[in-house]
Amino acid sequence: MGTDDPGLKWTAERVVDEGDRSGFFSDIEMMEKASDPRLVDFHLEALTGNEYFVLLREDLGEASVLFERYTFEDVPTHRIIEFIALLERGDVSLSFSRFKWWLSVEVSIPEGKWAIGRRFRKDLSEWEESIIKRH
Repeated sequence: MGTDDPGLKWTAERVVDEGDRSGFFSDIEMMEKASDPRLVDFHLEALTGNEYFVLLREDLGEASVLFERYTFEDVPTHRIIEFIALLERGDVSLSFSRFKWWLSVEVSIPEGKWAIGRRFRKDLSEWEESIIKRH
């Protein structure tokens, strides 16, 4: 995917600054993994206790967001905090397949919808249960 607009390719430091400003996190840790291209890993702990792992490649302006058993690929860097906020608030679509063996989560941001799923074995997490109870 990627973006050609340099204003949308946030640096790792900007992600940390925006995360601090958001008020969603009790802790944000950043670790640079490589310098060319710059690869940075983040561990973000939400006030709720939820943990998010972000793998950022600055030159592409994209990141992978790992939460629970889901990995959302190619999330635009300027949307990382907003994306995590949607997960944190439960502003997502969660659905089961017709025979309830596949569980799908869909997150919508202005750039599109990110949908990911996992095999369901009657093993809902607390987060998934809270989403189901709301809908």
